[in-house]
Order: sequence, then C-alpha cells, then structure tokens
Amino acid sequence: MITDAMTDGKGKAAAGRFYDTFFVNEYGKLESLRAGRYHSSFSVVLMNVDGGSKPLADEDVQEFLKRLSPMVLDSMRSCDVVGMIDERQVAAILPETDYFGSLISIRKLSRAINNYLVNEPPPVKKLIFSQATFPKDGKGYGALLSTAAKRMSEKKESLWEKKGFATKLFWEIIGELTGSSYKGFDNSSFDAGGGYPLQESFIDQINELIIREIVAAPHKRGIAYFSSRGQTTAFPMMSMLGHIGTLSTKVFVVGQGDDSFRDIKNATPIFIDDPRLKEVFFSFYLTEDSGYCLVCKENWGSTYSCFHSSDHYLVDGLINKFQVEYSLQEQL
Repeated sequence: MITDAMTDGKGKAAAGRFYDTFFVNEYGKLESLRAGRYHSSFSVVLMNVDGGSKPLADEDVQEFLKRLSPMVLDSMRSCDVVGMIDERQVAAILPETDYFGSLISIRKLSRAINNYLVNEPPPVKKLIFSQATFPKDGKGYGALLSTAAKRMSEKKESLWEKKGFATKLFWEIIGELTGSSYKGFDNSSFDAGGGYPLQESFIDQINELIIREIVAAPHKRGIAYFSSRGQTTAFPMMSMLGHIGTLSTKVFVVGQGDDSFRDIKNATPIFIDDPRLKEVFFSFYLTEDSGYCLVCKENWGSTYSCFHSSDHYLVDGLINKFQVEYSLQEQL
C-alpha cells in the first residue's frame, strides 16, 4: 500500500513524504472540532491523479505520487497537513483557510507541479484539484471530503478540463470560446447586434445584472473583471457602485488607458495596451457560491459572437490565466 511506503509506520511523515490515511483522517476530525469550537474556517483540498482516456495502473499512480510528494509539500505552509486518502488521492488540510484561500493554494500547487509534468514519462498523467470549506460545505471532515469528491466529479465535466484549457494561453481559450457553438444549461453561445434579435444593449444588460448582484450583497466576497471596449460610457451601470459604502467584492475595469476609469468608485482600473481588447471584451465574476463569464468578439457590421457560462471552474481558470499572463497581482 502506498500509505505504508510513504510513512515511517507511526503515522508521521517520512522525509519529503505524505502522511498516511489514518493520521490524516484523525487530524481532519480534530481540525473540525477545533474550527467548530472557535468559529473559524478550514479547507480541504483534494488532488486526484487522472490518466484521461487511458486508466492508470495503481503502481503507476503510487510511483508518480512518491516522486511528486516533495514539490507538493514544499508549496504548502508548515501548518498544513498533507496525506493519502486512498491509493489515488491526496488530501491537504488547510487550517484557518477560507474558500478563496483554498483556491490560492490550488494555484500554488498547480504551478509547482506543471513544470514537472512536462517532463513526466508515459503514461500521461495530470492532477485535478477540488476543495471544500468548513463550515459552509460540511460540518465535519467526512462531509468536507464528500463535498470535495462531488466537486471533483463536476470539475471533470467542466469545459476547463474537457477542453484542456489549463495548458492553453488566455487568448487561445477566448478564441475557442467565441469561435465555437455551445448549447447547454451551463455554457451557451449567442449572436447580438446588427440584424440579430438580440441587440448590443443586451450585453450591457447582462453586465448591469452582475453589478446589481454585487451591489445587493456588499459584504459578500468575490472578484469581478470587466473589459470596457475602450469606452467608459459602455458601462453606465458602473455608477451604481458609487452609491454604497465599502465592497467586499474586488471590481476591476480593464481598458486601453482612459483616465476617467479612475473616477469609478469601488472599482480599480487596469490599463492594458493590447489591440485584442478593442475587438474582444469580457466580464468575469466569481464568488464562493457561483461564477459567471461573458465573452464577446466584435465582427463586421456591428455584430458580436458571444459566449457565456455559469461554470465556475471555467471562470476561476480564466481569471487565473488573465492575472498570470498580464503580470497582474494574483488575488481572489
């Protein structure tokens, strides 16, 4: 068993190795009791080894995790506990960590592992991450694991995983989203402007709904990006942000350098000189409860090819790609 091979037999981690299943389960129960007593939060991050269309043998997974363990542990805090759940899954228990903190931890783990995976010999392997946070996602450690496992299955069905977007650049992903036709409950394409039934104003109405949701819950944590199509006037709904006090949602307006952006209260301007922002604009909105993205590409004749989605794994991935590739402060 991998849990025997990767510990010293006393529940403690050997050098550069993961804790065994028994120790992690007991620690998770204790952390649940501690967080419940002190009304604090903690998160569980699940890491699953996936072989895509080709199932991996148990021995391949076990050997892979042994090689991977040092870089996983190096990217965690000293207070975090990392160990085996079963022969194919690793769990990280993150004390005093909320939902957004767990997403940041997943990003750190992904970066630490990605370079290694490029040189990983066959069979092909990848890690898929999911998370759950106490107390919102479960009142005990077992409940958190169940929630994280459910989200793992959901994430595998996400466009982010199905399309392999993790290995693509931001504008490659944007091009694929606006250049394809999607029909479904979570992901859908539509055309607007010109002679289409939906006019350009429909796009502004969608953005207004996002702003209204942010304003209606000023204490709710979240992050939102709006690209402006080079015109502050394209966002008259932004004035709603100025009628409330402090927002817990971080709102960013991305544009070509219009100084009037600085006058938008409760929003931070991001000036980016990129010609692609003149023909493609987007809105990303992520909270602990949901995610939404809208991406539109301007065509000839004042028409727009648009894509929108409520897939929060996709939204989180797009925000991460945008922040990293434009060297923005990585935050959630």
